[in-house]
This record gives sequence, C-alpha cells and structure tokens, in this order.
Amino acid sequence: MFKHYLSIIWVRGLGALKADSEDTYLGTFWWVLEPLLLTAVFYLAFSTGLRGGDKGTSFVLFLMCGLFPFKWTASTINNSASAISNNKGILSQFYLPKWIFPTATNLTLTLRFFIVLPLLAFSVLLIGAPEDIHWLDIAPVVATQLILNLGLSYATAAVIPIIPDFSNIIPISITCLLFTGGIFFDIQERPENIQQILYLNPLTGIIECYRTSLLLGRETNLSALTYPFAFGLSLAAFGLITLKYFDRFYPRVM
Repeated sequence: MFKHYLSIIWVRGLGALKADSEDTYLGTFWWVLEPLLLTAVFYLAFSTGLRGGDKGTSFVLFLMCGLFPFKWTASTINNSASAISNNKGILSQFYLPKWIFPTATNLTLTLRFFIVLPLLAFSVLLIGAPEDIHWLDIAPVVATQLILNLGLSYATAAVIPIIPDFSNIIPISITCLLFTGGIFFDIQERPENIQQILYLNPLTGIIECYRTSLLLGRETNLSALTYPFAFGLSLAAFGLITLKYFDRFYPRVM
C-alpha cells in the first residue's frame, strides 16, 4: 500500500510540474527567469545601504546564494497552505492519507529547485568562482533544506484547514524568513547578540553553508546544519502526527 502511495505522489508531483510549465508562455524558462529577476530587483534595492555600499559581481553572487534557496522554501510554505483544500474534490470521492498532498507539493518544488540550482553553480563559475569549490558539500546542505521544507510543509498543511486564521500569518512568516536570513547582509558583521537572534531562523545556517561552499571555497561546517535539520524533523513529526490525528476530520471542514 505504501508503494502505491509513493506512486501517487510521483504522478501528482510530476503532473503539477508539467501543468505549471504549460500554464505560461515561457514554460520552464520562467523557473529560471524568476529568481534572476528577483536577484536583479534586490540588487538594485540593497547594493547600497545594508551592505555599506558594497557593489559589484560579488554581491550578485551573494544575493543569488541567498535568494535561490529562500525561494524554494517560501514556495513550499505558500503551496502547502492549500495542499489539502485544493484537493477536496478528490477527498470527497475516495480516501487518501493527507500527508500525500504536501509531499507531492514538495516533490514538485524540489524538482524545480534542481532545475534552478545548476544556474547558481554556473553563475559562480562564470562570474567569480573560488579556487577550490567543494561541490559535494552542497549535497548535505540541500538535503537539510529538504528536511526543513518537508517539516514546514507538513506543519502548514496540517494546521491551516483546522485553523484558517493561520493563513494570515504565512505572508508575515515568509517576510520574517526573508529579512532575518542574512540574504542581504553578512550575519557575521552584526553584533553577537543580534547574531544569536538571527540564527533562530533555520534558513540562516543553510544559506551560510551554500555561501561557504560556493563563494568561499571552504568545507561546509556540518554543525551549522544541526539546528535546521532538527527543527525540520521536529516540525515534520508534529505535522505528520497532526495529519494522522485529523485524517478523517479534514474532508468535513473543507
């Protein structure tokens, strides 16, 4: 039965990816163009100010290493909020475990990120790669972010149908992740007491690890991934337990 559920997730995940690409004229090219446009907009906004007037290609790469992973997580949260409610038609016809829907959402967005990630790597090589890039060190960083995304996805998908008011907190939460994640500034340049607060954002350590491997050419500090990994696992456990507990209740509240 579990194998059957996995096949449903795979079909739904790929189907959503295909439908997403067919809904626009640019298709899959838009997945690459969107983060590039975001980088251009935020470069114009933050190339002076928060980073003390630091301009140039180094800041472009600095931004890309923050914005690309952020966009993956932000899209996961946004899409997971309606992962169950968008499938109420299916749930009214036959039974499916509710964890299938946020998992399929994660599959779609993870595949999209894997299409965009080579663009980030190519940009680093083209604009200004360090002498020694630790490419393999990116694997545990991506894996940790995937665990974090799954946790955020399960928790969001589980709670929103029960307490719809929480949907109003999602935009605020994403904005908080954006401006406290060190995307526009170097965390190490902030006072130590401020750093401790900023590191409460689970994306902060992940983004720093991307930059460590791609921009600094150093080995990834795996200890920096401990907190976001544990945070993601905790949220995943909470979300899955909640989804299981209210499994039969969701169709009645939608």
